Amino acid sequence: MFNKINQIFNFHQQALNLCSQRQEILSANIANADTPGYKSIDFNFKNELNKTLYKNKKTIFLKKTSPNHLNEKHKNLFLLKTIPVLTNQIKQDGNTVNMDRERIEFLNNSIKYQSSLVFIKNEIKNMMYVLKG
Repeated sequence: MFNKINQIFNFHQQALNLCSQRQEILSANIANADTPGYKSIDFNFKNELNKTLYKNKKTIFLKKTSPNHLNEKHKNLFLLKTIPVLTNQIKQDGNTVNMDRERIEFLNNSIKYQSSLVFIKNEIKNMMYVLKG
C-alpha cells in the first residue's frame, strides 16, 4: 500500500521539481530579453522527467568542511540537459529570446505546476476520507 502511495507522490514530486527548474530557466530567458548576445535555453520536460523517474541515480556526498555540518546524503541530484531554443527571430545584437514563445511556455509550465499541486491535494483529501471512514 505504501509503495503505491510513494509511487504516486514521487511522480508528482519529480514533476514539481522539474517545473520549478523550468520556471527559473524561462524567467532567466525573459529577464535577459534585452541582453545583447543572450541565447535563449530550455529543456525537454518529458525526457528529463523520464530520466529522473526511470534511470539509476547517482548519489552525491557533500564535503564536510566543519564539524557542525550535517551528515546528509543527497540523492536524485542531476544536471538538466539544456538546449538552445531554435528561432527565426534573431535580433541584430545576437539575442535569441522570443518573448511571445517565452510567455506562452511560462504560462504552460505554470499550469503544469498547478495541476500537480491540485492532484496531490486531492489525493491527500481522498486518503484522509478513507482513513476517517
